[in-house]
Amino acid sequence: MGKLDYDYLHRYYFSTSFRRDGSSRFSKQSRWGNFWSVGASWNVKSESFLEDIQDINNLNLRLSYGAQGNDRVGDYAYGGFYSINNSLDKLGLRPSDLPTPDLKWETNLNLNFGVDVALFDNRLIAQIDIYNRQSKDLLFNKPLAPSTGYTGIDANIGSLSNKGIDGQVIGVPVKTRDFKWDVTLNFGHYANKITKLPQEEILTGSIAQYGNTKRMIEGGSVYDFYIKEWAGVDPETGKATWYKDEKDANGNVIGRVPTSLQTEATLYNQGSSLPDLYGGIANSFSYKGFDFSFLLSYSIGGKIFDGDQPMVTHLGNQYGRTWTKEALNRWTPENRNTDYPRLTIISDTWNTIPSTRFLYDASYARLKNINFSYSLPKSWLSTVKLNDVKLHLTGENLLTFFGHKGLDPEQTVSGSTYYRYPAQKTYSLGIDVSF
Repeated sequence: MGKLDYDYLHRYYFSTSFRRDGSSRFSKQSRWGNFWSVGASWNVKSESFLEDIQDINNLNLRLSYGAQGNDRVGDYAYGGFYSINNSLDKLGLRPSDLPTPDLKWETNLNLNFGVDVALFDNRLIAQIDIYNRQSKDLLFNKPLAPSTGYTGIDANIGSLSNKGIDGQVIGVPVKTRDFKWDVTLNFGHYANKITKLPQEEILTGSIAQYGNTKRMIEGGSVYDFYIKEWAGVDPETGKATWYKDEKDANGNVIGRVPTSLQTEATLYNQGSSLPDLYGGIANSFSYKGFDFSFLLSYSIGGKIFDGDQPMVTHLGNQYGRTWTKEALNRWTPENRNTDYPRLTIISDTWNTIPSTRFLYDASYARLKNINFSYSLPKSWLSTVKLNDVKLHLTGENLLTFFGHKGLDPEQTVSGSTYYRYPAQKTYSLGIDVSF
């Protein structure tokens, strides 16, 4: 491992690094990977044409490019494994994982451009980064045909492109001797694209009994939902229906029609779990010994597949399980215009079929944190030999604004929920004392 930094006139900065890493997860022929980075920055504020502009306190441009490695596969994955099984009271060994002697490091090439700005006596500070991350030789468990006896094999299967922007703006709108107001705005946007795959498609995003909810194809995203489209309830029979492609004699799609046979329903791309914009807004106010602050997080756009809602949206054939109140509006011969299928005692898995029935807009805003504190005046503390006493009241996750029926809109980037605890509302009262 080596690193070199160079500074010229405190104005131009250059850096480079190199490292060689080895991992026992790969065979000897591909165990070692070479990773490096180069970067440069320019302190524009120190240039003569900006030195006399008082309103600009800092202006810095940054550019970097480098390669990072990823070895997140099972330990000793290249060698293959056997498992011990018991059949007819006899123990035996059978292959459980295929050997992968050609498996190698996944490489991520990162290009980043950044700008740092400070204005008006540092009362307005901004930092913006634009990045382009190209990942190749992706480590992935590639599905295999059931006839092989294996579900998949670890492989370097393709390439990804990840592009985005992250930014932070800090401002001080008001600043007097006794009062100060600080504002911090964070924002980000992220886009993902599959640029290379070894086969036409790979179905992913398995969620318990729901099966796969996503599809990987070249030109698509690993976060795109690929599920059936809900067509409502057949008013004549009360059965759940989904859309399927209608084709002409030549196999060309000419439209969509509903079907109550889930095996006939067509899978469609239903949008991405990635939000269009995400971030947070923090405000803090201080007046003499009083301090008040709050943080509001937000996410705009994207989809969320709610795997919890189907558990309470069933047809009555799952004993011991509660129901959603929507069941009161279920289909009956007297109530035909509804979106809730009829009840039945026979096995029917309509509610566990991934479809847009449980796919919602993931936009939300949440009051993540609110804090109020008061520091006792120093004059009160001098007689009791205390340096500082602060009383504080804090609340977390007190308010959440979102449109769908689920428990919590704030989920992982995969955009799927399944028996995850929602964020808990918490209140805390405390006192900090320093001697």
